[in-house]
Amino acid sequence: MFTETYKRSAGLVAQISSSIHSLVLSGRQYEASPWEKRMMATAMGLTLTNGAMAQGGTAAALEGVQETIITIVQVVFSIILVIGLIRVVMKFVNGAPDALSSLGWLVGGVILWFGFQFFKDDLVGTVGGEGGVR
Repeated sequence: MFTETYKRSAGLVAQISSSIHSLVLSGRQYEASPWEKRMMATAMGLTLTNGAMAQGGTAAALEGVQETIITIVQVVFSIILVIGLIRVVMKFVNGAPDALSSLGWLVGGVILWFGFQFFKDDLVGTVGGEGGVR
């Protein structure tokens, strides 16, 4: 059964090859029949549909990655702010001369934190739409 199918397909490939060869030698272009045009259009449509479906899966996977990255950044930033707060309090308790500058850096970090939160919400609203990370 397989050998017969193989022989038939080999004969078809040889026939197509000779047809293309004769077209190339004569300088003409291949004119597809209406049936072949419909088949090509169907194949292209299926290819594009599969690409669109793959994009949906990719978007869902990237949404999980986005959520993970934002969570990691928030945790790291929170840890840094807590450490900074502890160091500023220790400088004020010990009477260190640079306590006010450390307090200024801490306030700057808090402003960055709120700026990041605002920017994240704005970015998610603009790019992520309704399904974005909040």
